[in-house]
Amino acid sequence: MRPGFTSPAQAPPAPDLTTQPLRFLAAYWAVWQHLSGHLQTALEQGHGLDVRSFIALSYVQAAPLTPAELASHLRVPRYEVTRVLRHLESRQAIDRHPAPHDARSHRLCATPAGRALWQAALHTVETVTTPALHALSPTPLDILTASLETLAATPLEARP
Repeated sequence: MRPGFTSPAQAPPAPDLTTQPLRFLAAYWAVWQHLSGHLQTALEQGHGLDVRSFIALSYVQAAPLTPAELASHLRVPRYEVTRVLRHLESRQAIDRHPAPHDARSHRLCATPAGRALWQAALHTVETVTTPALHALSPTPLDILTASLETLAATPLEARP
């Protein structure tokens, strides 16, 4: 037998996708694939945005923030935020203003065009996601959302 290959007798058992964490990961993946593909297409065709740009614009729309703060919210490296910001700036959706207490830093702000773009894109997001989200009544949806927020905030260090 070649190195690195195992015989069927030595092969690990087939994974049971009905046990945790595989069940969670498979469900998470399925939901992401189900929603993101349709959402990505609708946002790109209707507004020239991808999902990440829409979410970034949502944060900027909510309140002025620095690129570093946006990277932290999105949980992506600064260089990825730079790409998203370049795209949003090319669309004249955001602009930069010097931070009041730090001349080296800039605050990102939504422009009037950016606010209009965000509002139109939000309508598209709601149109695409509403059928799937209506499968859950408001209470389970709120519980699911809160649970995902908790997972996102939980450190992944190994526990004893």
